[in-house]
Amino acid sequence: ENKLCLCAGQFRGTNVHQDEMNIACNKNTVPGDKSAMNPSGIRLGTPALTTRGMVEADIERVVDFIDQGLKLGQEVQTLSGPKLVDYKKVLLEDKTILPKLELLRKEVEDFSEKFPMPSFQEI
Repeated sequence: ENKLCLCAGQFRGTNVHQDEMNIACNKNTVPGDKSAMNPSGIRLGTPALTTRGMVEADIERVVDFIDQGLKLGQEVQTLSGPKLVDYKKVLLEDKTILPKLELLRKEVEDFSEKFPMPSFQEI
């Protein structure tokens, strides 16, 4: 069984800040997008989570992390305006945003350390 969710919305810049939080997200085109090069949807799936041993309560926590990340992204967008170069600068340099990003990154790292990758050996 494969659970998959396609979320349509304005997720521009999502990969930028989700990567900075150590969360992998796949962007997807959705009906109404003007270009496949700039999709406005994200695809979320559970196989990678359940393979690592997560259960429903853990996945709810992951959803909370994603929600916090999207809200942080909206905050960054408000400060930066529409240009991606300005978005990245605000995300990585703004004194009000950076502490929130670092806290969320640490929470994600601490949580994910409980769920090692199968067949992955540290060198």
